[in-house]
Amino acid sequence: MSENTKKEPKSWEIFSAGELLCARLSSKPIYITRRGKYCYRFRCTFSSGLVKKIQTRYYDTEEEALSMRSFYEKQAVEKRIAVFKCTVKEFQSLWWRCRYFDRQYNKLIKTYLIPELGNKCINEVSTENLVKILEKIPNDGILKREKYFQVCDAISRFFETAVKYHCAEQDAGTEASVLMKYKETGQEEGHSSRAPVPETFSPEQVLLLLKRCQRDARSIYLPMLLAVTAGLTVPEIIGIKFEDVDLHNQILYLPNLPDTSLCSRPDTVILHGDNLKAVFLSDLVADEIRLQKKNLETLRQTESGFNAAGYMVYTSDGQQRKKRFVEKPYARMLSRCRLPAHPWKDFRKIQLNQYGLQKFTDALAPQSPLSQASYKLPFDRNFLTGLLN
Repeated sequence: MSENTKKEPKSWEIFSAGELLCARLSSKPIYITRRGKYCYRFRCTFSSGLVKKIQTRYYDTEEEALSMRSFYEKQAVEKRIAVFKCTVKEFQSLWWRCRYFDRQYNKLIKTYLIPELGNKCINEVSTENLVKILEKIPNDGILKREKYFQVCDAISRFFETAVKYHCAEQDAGTEASVLMKYKETGQEEGHSSRAPVPETFSPEQVLLLLKRCQRDARSIYLPMLLAVTAGLTVPEIIGIKFEDVDLHNQILYLPNLPDTSLCSRPDTVILHGDNLKAVFLSDLVADEIRLQKKNLETLRQTESGFNAAGYMVYTSDGQQRKKRFVEKPYARMLSRCRLPAHPWKDFRKIQLNQYGLQKFTDALAPQSPLSQASYKLPFDRNFLTGLLN
């Protein structure tokens, strides 16, 4: 992004802005008279109600700016925008204020990253910059290698947080960490024969995928949560309206279609008389739905032209999603996580136990949980049936 803001951003603004709900790109390049150059502008609306207007880099001609429009359109759709400008050192000094702070990681960042890149804008740090730093760290011997991997993890967490809070557009830290870890361990394993690909994802793989979607592909994060925890299909998910959800009892009511019922699931009860099925929602999912509803209301109030139709999963203008909307972002996330290309429908085969759901909750729970109950998943059908009577 541009250098239009010279002041260090206030920490409360970065860490209380909330989720970036919408990024509106100007319809055409804007001519800046005092510079004699062209740029685009983003209007960024956050869930807290904060609205920030920022400019892109400058271009000498209108034609040059027009050639970059598709790039900025993609940024707007993916919400990968560095709204807040700060250096690596400035972000490190603010890092402790957020829930992703780790004291040990912070010491490693101060030791290895700040001396090399402290004065560099965090949005301008590249994977190559970080690889050069990691290559200088001794990693021979068990203890040194353990410390080396800790530095990799610290850098990954640091830049992951910078992206999450819109101080950086790309997670250069995770990319560098994965590259260097693979370089150290990938060649040691015997790869002459491969183990057979499992039937579906392991819980650990699903958690990795969900964490990546939570950060980089928000449009499919809630749909994936519903597919994993409730066994819902894409046609079911895109048809859900907020009026179908009883958030007080955390029950979702859906038409019981012959090809979508999963009678063996402990979280689902078929209501034969009404041709409906009732799906119990864990607190983790219910909280995410509450946030989604709050975000929709914010967009309804702040964005002209946003015509909310009441769907829980909606397009940028508030309308119902198409059935195939998950395909491209899902394929992109599989590639980035280096996971086998299991079809989306395989999420329905995953059934989490209490321990598995708690692990998901610890890693994925919203920053400000809207429910106060402990995270749970009932495995007794009588419990769910009792709520329906």
